[in-house]
Amino acid sequence: MLFKEIVGSLSTKRQLIEGVKNNRVSHAQLLSGKSGSAKLALALAYAQFLNCENRIEDDSCNTCSSCLKYNNLSHPDLHIIVPVLKVNSIKAPVSDHFIGQWREFITDNYYGSLNDWIDSFGTENKTGQQGTIYKDEANNIHKKLSLKNYEAVYRVVLIWMPERMNLEVSNKLLKLFEEPPKGTIFLLVTENANQLLPTIISRLQTIKIADFTAEDIVSHFGENVLSLEKAKQLRNLTDADLGKISQILTDKESNLDLFNDFSSWMRLSYKMDVQGISKWVDELSVKGRKQQKLFLSYAIKMVRECLIYNFASNSLLKTNENELAFLTKFSPFIHEENSVLIVEKLEESIKAINRNANAKILFFELSLQMVKFLKLKRKFAVK
Repeated sequence: MLFKEIVGSLSTKRQLIEGVKNNRVSHAQLLSGKSGSAKLALALAYAQFLNCENRIEDDSCNTCSSCLKYNNLSHPDLHIIVPVLKVNSIKAPVSDHFIGQWREFITDNYYGSLNDWIDSFGTENKTGQQGTIYKDEANNIHKKLSLKNYEAVYRVVLIWMPERMNLEVSNKLLKLFEEPPKGTIFLLVTENANQLLPTIISRLQTIKIADFTAEDIVSHFGENVLSLEKAKQLRNLTDADLGKISQILTDKESNLDLFNDFSSWMRLSYKMDVQGISKWVDELSVKGRKQQKLFLSYAIKMVRECLIYNFASNSLLKTNENELAFLTKFSPFIHEENSVLIVEKLEESIKAINRNANAKILFFELSLQMVKFLKLKRKFAVK
């Protein structure tokens, strides 16, 4: 991965590059950003730059032996730690058991999420596991770091989603984060830094990764694929998650009529039209899981837009003309009494889909819950 292949994050790139050039390389760093941000891509580009044999001014050469190995994530001094599942009768799962699968997953989409990684296990994940970094991983890391570097100046231990480390792993790695062996760099890539132990955070240099702008998104995919207006819509829908946007464009889900699906659902729920709801559920349940999760994410987005419309400045809204016209009429039904309940239920439904829940049962039950939530009265009126 080259820095020039990553759109945006110019200041972070300069910080990482200048640190290497000035020999100010922190031994333990935390790259923190939202799902689908450039955090992992930047970590990989940085690791490659650290060990490039012929660095140019602001990037790796991409032709030396080290760069070629980094390009397919097979460098012997690059150790990748990821959340794993207890599948295939593996009693003590560690990342090495699944590293080939993860390489294939991530090189297909460097902005893929933890949920996408778990989804890649398909029917192997029969118990709905969410991915964990287990205690055996810590033992494995200690064993690897007891040996000398194979060939590189810097041995890189990249921990993807360290918030999935259980408490035992976290405690076993504390000393290593504070005093790693000479020539060893820890790069932790997280979406939820607040879930890490404070004692771990205190041992890391934290780098916050900015969200992609709409212009970054157009630059990544190309103007022939995505207009700026469409990029803005997808950015608002996915919360600037480049991984989700890539999936949407690849699966042609950008043609889904999310607004009409949502507005129809809300009208049917408010009217308690059970027959109409049943028909709506039948139509949505036959769509793919990605489309269903995309719809639920859009529903969460619309609920939040209602709250902004009710309680904040309308200049903060991220809506198009049709959505705004709908919000002016619908927003009174989303308020402080039901908004949290609705969002929690929608988020639970996304998790249920990840666990292979029956879509027809899930969406019908969700619709009945929505009927109840929309009838909740607010204590006071605004606007």
